[in-house]
Amino acid sequence: MEARHLLLAFILLTHCLTTTMWWVAGSWLGLSRKAARHWMLASLANGMALALPLLPELGSEAMRIALASSLVVLGATSLRRGLQFFLKLRLTDVMHTVMAVGITLFNITVCLRLGWYTAGVVASSLAMCLVLGRTAKETFQPLRTEFNAVTAWMHSGMLSLAVAVFAVVAITGMTPSVHWPWRSWSSEMSEFIFAFASVAMSILASFVLGYIVVMRLVRRLEHLSHHDALTGLLNRRAIEYLLDREDQRLQRFGDPYTVLLVDIDHFKRINDRLGHAAGDAVLCAVSRTLQAKAREVDRVARYGGEEFCILLPHTVHDGALQAAERLREAVCQINIPWGDEHIAVSISTGLACADAPGETLQALLKRADEALYQAKAEGRNRVVMAADRVNRSRQA
Repeated sequence: MEARHLLLAFILLTHCLTTTMWWVAGSWLGLSRKAARHWMLASLANGMALALPLLPELGSEAMRIALASSLVVLGATSLRRGLQFFLKLRLTDVMHTVMAVGITLFNITVCLRLGWYTAGVVASSLAMCLVLGRTAKETFQPLRTEFNAVTAWMHSGMLSLAVAVFAVVAITGMTPSVHWPWRSWSSEMSEFIFAFASVAMSILASFVLGYIVVMRLVRRLEHLSHHDALTGLLNRRAIEYLLDREDQRLQRFGDPYTVLLVDIDHFKRINDRLGHAAGDAVLCAVSRTLQAKAREVDRVARYGGEEFCILLPHTVHDGALQAAERLREAVCQINIPWGDEHIAVSISTGLACADAPGETLQALLKRADEALYQAKAEGRNRVVMAADRVNRSRQA
């Protein structure tokens, strides 16, 4: 088998795999379908662009080079547009359309007719430098914000490498009188090296994009494992982890904290009278209010059913009581339109302070729960502070 056939098989295999990968990602792994479709198109266009020069059976060399030059620009614009969908960036459709259509018309109607094959390759290479360079620039900060600096630099480095390769191709074409070292290579050697480098860059691009997609998927799964699906608040597992960590700080360093257990008053009555959809609306409204009125350092979680747990670090006694009252008053302002009526909401809160080492977390939560039941017994829509551990010991 000739080297050309081996290279062609390698190109077709790798690009079929990457195209299938994006199809699976868009269909089954939750990747944005628009991003996946554009990256599929980019993989197909790049694969065809690399395969055409190796298939003399499909027509003249000039025609194959012209089509390949146009396809590679289509691949770059598809890659960029997919990233814009993935990162929710502003779309640059006008630029993409002008670039792809303009290069194609130039290659087919001008270069192919007049025999300006080198001009077509140079124009396509310059277009690639422009598209990939702008892609690297516009995606760096969004990638750094969502992921980290390493991911952003890795992606920009991959694009910059591609820009450098196409810049070399463009400069070589624009300087026919300069005897660059690679001009001494045979045509077969040049074709093989360029095709191999292009395939390597295509694989690298797919790897980097795949890494970014997997990173987002992992973060999404981590978020789902620590947050309540209905309200978006932390779930019980997450708040228990944070409470345990805060309790360890108290035991080691004496850092105080307070736990609030919050219950929506007469929630079962709302569910029974208006239905579970109304109950869900109440849960979401209360969750939004608690999250909005809590401090940045506080942690709000849905603890179960209509019950919430709020962690107030470095806050005890009067400060914690004021924070709890502020939250209660904010919830009382909620007025949810539902059908022909409005749903008024109130909450009862049990508050327990942890300001001295020695008490277990379970005992603290029990005190907060007892205070919550006391608030309900006294008529609801109020805050009750649990007696501290020392006073409880004296009373006993």
